[in-house]
Amino acid sequence: MTASLDKTQSTDEKLARQLIYTAQGQKWLNQFDQFDQEAAKLLARSLTLVSHVEFRRNLEELILERGNSLVGSVGLYSVRELKKDTSCPSWNRSVLPFFEQVTASSDGKTVNSLSASSDQGSEAIVAQIIRQLSKSDPVKYLNHPSKDALRDQKCDALFFVDDFVGSGRRVSNFIDAFWKDKTIVSWLSSKHIALNIITYSGTGEGIKRLQRHRSRPDVTIHRDTPALHMLPISQERREIIYDLCEKYGKRALKTRGHFWWGYQKGMASLVFEHGCPNNTPAILWDPDYKNAKWIGLFPNRTVDASTTSVFPTEIVQGDPVKTLYDVGQIRLAKSGALLRRGKIGQLVLIVLALIAQGQRKRSSISHATGLSVKDCEHLLSKCVEWQFISGERRITPRGVSELRAAKMTQQKNNETVDVGSDYYYPQQLRATTC
Repeated sequence: MTASLDKTQSTDEKLARQLIYTAQGQKWLNQFDQFDQEAAKLLARSLTLVSHVEFRRNLEELILERGNSLVGSVGLYSVRELKKDTSCPSWNRSVLPFFEQVTASSDGKTVNSLSASSDQGSEAIVAQIIRQLSKSDPVKYLNHPSKDALRDQKCDALFFVDDFVGSGRRVSNFIDAFWKDKTIVSWLSSKHIALNIITYSGTGEGIKRLQRHRSRPDVTIHRDTPALHMLPISQERREIIYDLCEKYGKRALKTRGHFWWGYQKGMASLVFEHGCPNNTPAILWDPDYKNAKWIGLFPNRTVDASTTSVFPTEIVQGDPVKTLYDVGQIRLAKSGALLRRGKIGQLVLIVLALIAQGQRKRSSISHATGLSVKDCEHLLSKCVEWQFISGERRITPRGVSELRAAKMTQQKNNETVDVGSDYYYPQQLRATTC
């Protein structure tokens, strides 16, 4: 994490703003009425853009970190759409057992890693990551092993790997396909093998759906994805985005109202360089039927060549002063307190400011700070340890005092001090280190 406020503002925030000024961004923006263009810009600026580098590096680290916690070998599978039982009514079709619909290799040790569909999307990227990990350590990490290979290698765990959990439907179906295998169920029930879902990101609702699955999988994600209507901005701005998605969703998809705010009204705020999830509002991506007149910011959920350059190599914290303004902490934003804090002090103040305004969800805090799930949990635990917030993420009297003191910073001392000076850390931080 950088120590300079100027550097903090320079990367993620500016790149997100540049999205509108790409060739594709201009085509998209010009479709909005003049009085709605600022709202459209707000929507685009609210997106978290995930580059190939950011995605691959952190998903690989997540797999390795989880795998290294286990003694034995791990079976890795790329989550994908699976075939369903066509003998049942369309509204009640369930997936077929996994090992009954895959093709085994000539030696019987592996199965095909990709579906037969021409639109393989993220599954091909995830499969390639799995292949590389398996090559680097073929004993520990098994690349789409067959059921016989799982038994012969005495695998400790199954890792179902995906890029994003939106509604949770696809991953849930993938689990169901394994759950229909009596041998796999027996191994899971007897604790001979564990089931893990490893994904770069996911929505709160999607993750909850997986955790409620009867197989009780362990779900590990790198970054939260807050819904657009849960972002750390004013309620008025959230409503503006919501209304914009409805108004222009009708133009983009007409009667397909279930997509105006994204699939199952997910309102997801994250876009990958390798593709835009359909859980994001429909006006961001071109509808996938012929003769469509709407031009998506990410046409047919793909990233246009003109927009790839605005995806940052890594996700960092946005402008903290702007964040404070967005959540209504105007006095704190104007105080200059953030300029007089080290990086940890800045993050603590932002967390306290968000929680004081009722923004207690980890996904909102993660979005505002740019922190991963792991780092966000660490920061929150420290705030609890320092008695700034309670275990239920409510601000304490001590936290209120810290905020009040920060708001008075400029009035007490107008001298300019180097950024990160320890003198300007919160009093409680002086004797504590992260």
